[in-house]
Amino acid sequence: MGETSGIPGLLSMLKLHTVYVITLVSQTTSALVLLLLSWVDRRSRWLVPLAASCGLHAAAIYLMPLWRGTGRWLPQAISAALLVAMLYLIHMGLQRLIWPLKRRSAKVEAGSGGLMALLFALGFLRSLWCTEATCLAGALLLARTSWMLWTAPKPALRGPLRGTALLLLAISAHFLVRLPLELTQPASAVLLALRESTMLLVTLMAFSFLAIYATESRRRLHEESRLDLLTGLFNRRAMEENAAQQLLVAARNRWPCALLMIDLDHFKELNDTWGHDLGDRALMAAGGLLRRTAQETRQCDAARMGGEEFAMLLADWSVDAAYALAERLVSEMAALRVGAGGAEVGFTASVGVSVLQAGETIWTNMLRRADVAMYRAKEEGRNRVVVCSEALLTSLDEATVTASLARRG
Repeated sequence: MGETSGIPGLLSMLKLHTVYVITLVSQTTSALVLLLLSWVDRRSRWLVPLAASCGLHAAAIYLMPLWRGTGRWLPQAISAALLVAMLYLIHMGLQRLIWPLKRRSAKVEAGSGGLMALLFALGFLRSLWCTEATCLAGALLLARTSWMLWTAPKPALRGPLRGTALLLLAISAHFLVRLPLELTQPASAVLLALRESTMLLVTLMAFSFLAIYATESRRRLHEESRLDLLTGLFNRRAMEENAAQQLLVAARNRWPCALLMIDLDHFKELNDTWGHDLGDRALMAAGGLLRRTAQETRQCDAARMGGEEFAMLLADWSVDAAYALAERLVSEMAALRVGAGGAEVGFTASVGVSVLQAGETIWTNMLRRADVAMYRAKEEGRNRVVVCSEALLTSLDEATVTASLARRG
């Protein structure tokens, strides 16, 4: 009889020990992996709070045997405090991913932390309520974090973020179901199963963090493959992709569309006289001006097409509005200065403007017309804007245009 009754007890202890070991090992490993990733990839500092949360969960699991089945409340209170801190770190880490540091509200963050501390303090001051306060605090914070993830303005991360939100809601539901049982049946088998399943769900959450990191890294890699590293503008490939989409939309909605081709004047002489380092700084200054203009301007993409040549695609812009913007860019470009051995060197730009014609859905012809207009701007003395017109096109034969574009500089 005693031997029979001892076997289920042994199996129960082995089962509990197995859950502890799986959770402890996986959370410790996850903490180290996330911390290593945050150190290798400095742009993923949001992983640091998540790594700390995994570490705190491992510490809480390690402390659980100290108070399970005993009357001592201090280890229980410490474990509960670690769990509350772990959930808050999860919230803080994911918030740093979704909202850049400059956009995060310190008041919201402090308010969330203060609320969690208050709920836990109620249990800490009265030891009988430690676990109950932890369940309530955890459920509230996880629900808030789930809502933040579900409504996050990150389309590229929508899948893993919403998957993590559902996982957090499941953990929150576990906390809410456990709350009445912690109050009425603290030693029931159902409560023990809920505690173990909560630990396993929290363990799965670490894998969701890795999924979010992998998706975010893939998104950044895709974006970086579309950028010119020197100027931070789109590269030619990205501009062609964007133009294909923009022109289809413009044709469908019958919007006007304009293209600016911008070329720095006498750039080869600038390089030969002052060196390639100053030439790079001139390109960076010009790219910075175009990037700021694109950010401030409605429906505008800017790209470095190669060498000292840039382009701006203006969707739903009339030719007059595009000409006014080009004139402004020429004026602001001429005001830029880059340092060279204690001296300041300026440069100018020539701009050609073309517009989308009826029936066009690809930008090749519009690009060619803007090129012709830019060449004419250089022929007329540089540092100016020329709009491509039918008269301009008919005044140049194909051989002249090809040779002129080859000599442009």
